[in-house]
Amino acid sequence: MDKNRALFVLGFPGEIGGASTELWHVLRLWRLMGLKITCIVPKEPPSAWRDKVEGLSCRIWVLHPSQLAHCPELAGATMIAFCNRRFLEVAAELRRLGCRLLWAGCMNWLFPQEKKVYAEVGPFDGYLFQSRYQLRTLLPQLAAWGIKREHCHRIPGAFFADEFPWSFRRREAGEELVIGRLCRADPAKLPRNLWKVLEQTRRPLRFRLMGWSAEVKRHVGAPPPWAEVLPPGAMPARAFLASLHVLLGWGGRAIENWPRIGLEAMASGVPVIAPASGGWPEMITHRHTGLLFRTEEELIENVRLLADSDRLRLQLATSARQKVASLAAPEQLIPLWQKFLALEGNSRIFGNSRELAARPASRR
Repeated sequence: MDKNRALFVLGFPGEIGGASTELWHVLRLWRLMGLKITCIVPKEPPSAWRDKVEGLSCRIWVLHPSQLAHCPELAGATMIAFCNRRFLEVAAELRRLGCRLLWAGCMNWLFPQEKKVYAEVGPFDGYLFQSRYQLRTLLPQLAAWGIKREHCHRIPGAFFADEFPWSFRRREAGEELVIGRLCRADPAKLPRNLWKVLEQTRRPLRFRLMGWSAEVKRHVGAPPPWAEVLPPGAMPARAFLASLHVLLGWGGRAIENWPRIGLEAMASGVPVIAPASGGWPEMITHRHTGLLFRTEEELIENVRLLADSDRLRLQLATSARQKVASLAAPEQLIPLWQKFLALEGNSRIFGNSRELAARPASRR
């Protein structure tokens, strides 16, 4: 494989988790760019995802970490990972192989293992951030480890809206408003007073949560009769979104970087109510492509607004679908990736960005 065109990924796409779902869309974008991708995983991936990834003409290597040193192609190669702890565990070995290491942490904090790598191995060669909020938050922390601003790049998460067809759900007269939350089964993803606040809307509503676990139950309490709770992955995200009138992005103490579920809802025609914090304000324009809130009182008022006006719901959903296309337009993201990968200007690899973006990924 031509190393000037090769990119190795430690990790694999999946249905659950922002980093896993983002990686699939990034693979599609990279193939538009003509990059030759190899995904490295420690065990055999699910067959459905193997078929999808191989359908993009990406290679898949099933390798135990101990086998990395015996792969000649890795010597001096570029390796990237999206919030994958295994990457941190093998960083020293990859450095010994002379790999160029790129890291997309996806969170708004540094992992303990990440700090250990900086102390023992040194900084990575490049850092990727999806939101301006994440970049502002982590720059001072990274600077303490000698990481310079020029090694840090902001690239909004790749997203292909064709994966989430329009599914705006209209309401019949008198029908309750269905509000949903889709997240990891992590107590930090939900406020402790979730049920109490939603009860204060004083509107007929039904709440659906996909991301339920015993730990979450201990955090928020047993669901009331008007709430339905589902474990992670109980159904595809598309089907879950299609069942909703509104998506709630309220994450408790967790501040979101670049929430994938927000992009998915916006593409699907599901209006989003989210906190005016983290990456949400970079994704949503209040009263145009969604509703933002700073207090619980504002949240309650936003729910009432959408419960009382299907016209407003449709306006927000329509504008959001248009917005999400501009947030992740390939012709905007490709030059940013070219710069991050230090490959800009190499027309032998990339060609014209607009021309590449128009080509079907499956035929690259």
